[in-house]
Formats: sequence, structure tokens, C-alpha cells
Amino acid sequence: MVREFQTVIGKETRKQAMEKWGGRTNVLVARVGSGSNALGLFHEFIRDENVRFIGVEAAGNGIDTGKHSATLAKGQVGVYHGTMSYLLQDDEGQIIGPHLVGAWLEYQRVSPELSFLKDIGRAEFYTITDEEALEAYKRLCRLEDISGIGGCSCFSISQKTMANISNWY
Repeated sequence: MVREFQTVIGKETRKQAMEKWGGRTNVLVARVGSGSNALGLFHEFIRDENVRFIGVEAAGNGIDTGKHSATLAKGQVGVYHGTMSYLLQDDEGQIIGPHLVGAWLEYQRVSPELSFLKDIGRAEFYTITDEEALEAYKRLCRLEDISGIGGCSCFSISQKTMANISNWY
């Protein structure tokens, strides 16, 4: 249901892509908390097999520290709120609280649909630590006068992974 409300993101992205560069979209990058924003963007392009979906999760202090919100990177499949998806949980199935610098991605479960996209290889997911997100925040403030930390994870992963742009086409 929430994904349906968020589809305006993908529809607007497709519309602007048509207006600005003729509609060709190669890569979509979205931050991932519970998954609604990412699904809102990806859903409009789900049938476009040439479009690469990249989700960015909050790695907090690092995904090996236990203080993160990287549900798809380090979570295990389980049932929470009546749905099966990836969860942050301990070996006994007890929910582990997420951790990150801001509350925008703080949730211990990701949507079943995003879990499915991961499992079938349709979407790929990366993590960004709090330190990397804050560094991207400082960079965006300095370069673009953008002071919202929410999108900094996407900016950071784009910089890290787009060094060789030919890999993106």
C-alpha cells in the first residue's frame, strides 16, 4: 500500500527523464529504510529490464559492528508484522534495533517486495556508513548548497561506484 503512494516518485522521474534527455534511464539509485521510497522509484521501471536498480542501506558504525540498519546486507529472512522479509534479528529470531546517524532509514525490516527483488537479482544493494554519509553531506553542502542528509547515502554510493562510468551502461 505504501509503495502505491510512493509511485509518484517513479512516475515523476520517468516524466522528467523524457523531458530532459529523451527518456533513456540506465540506473536508478534510492535509499532503503523499510523500502517504500525505493519501491516508489523502482516500480515505474520494473518492466524496463535495461534499467539497473541500486538501493543504499545505512551501515551505521559498519555492518560488522552490529550497529547498523543494513537489513538486506546483513539481515536474515523472518516474519515481522505478518510478512516474510529480511529482518535485523539475532540467532533466536528476536528483533535487533537498527542504528544510524539519522532516523530516516531506521527500521528493522525491509518490505517483502524489495526482499524479492534482491533474491531474484533484479536489484542490488550497497551500504554506506554514518561517516561516509556525513562526509557526503559536507560535500553536498559545499558544492551544491544542499543541506539535507537524507539523500547523502545515494550521493556517496554514486561517487564510490561510478568511478568507471562505462560499467553503468
